[in-house]
Amino acid sequence: MIGYKLTLEQKESIQGQFYVTYEFFNCVQDINDEWFTFLSNDNKKAILETQYEWVLFCQQEEYVAKPSEINLA
Repeated sequence: MIGYKLTLEQKESIQGQFYVTYEFFNCVQDINDEWFTFLSNDNKKAILETQYEWVLFCQQEEYVAKPSEINLA
């Protein structure tokens, strides 16, 4: 899955922020503890010409999720 790679500072500035009434940024860490956010085409259109448009200019990279921790005890 391709996502927008963020610095910690960028993540902190958008995490949980609403960009439309019912849509907000949710950032996640990958297997290497790098921060990512994901946007659909509709989300991309929604943030055009807003204070969050800069996200569209962040580097896009392959996101690899961390393995799930399963407690079998």
